[in-house]
Amino acid sequence: MAVAILWSSCSTPLPAPARRTFDASRSTTRRTALAAPSISSPKKKVLVPIGLGTEEIEAVILVDVLRRAGADVTVASVEPMLQIEASSGTKLVADSSIFACAGVAFDLVALPITLFSAV
Repeated sequence: MAVAILWSSCSTPLPAPARRTFDASRSTTRRTALAAPSISSPKKKVLVPIGLGTEEIEAVILVDVLRRAGADVTVASVEPMLQIEASSGTKLVADSSIFACAGVAFDLVALPITLFSAV
């Protein structure tokens, strides 16, 4: 509302919003170029442990960004079951148990923030 008041007090009219069209062929080419790593190197192995109370936004965005970057991400539950309840009640399902990852070498262990770690 404050923006409308500011603009209504101006003597010049608002410019018309630009019209955008979606070009699927251009978007696909651009997305492919961004998603594929420019240098062919072995995928980095990343472990993302999750447990009860994990902040779902932290975990999901972390996994999403790492996978888009080309990393081989394994989401591991630190609880006895693969499905955990995140901080606001969202159910997250891990790829494997943390115990199954014990003998695997990872390049990175990325820890999402939990409500309990902030206290």
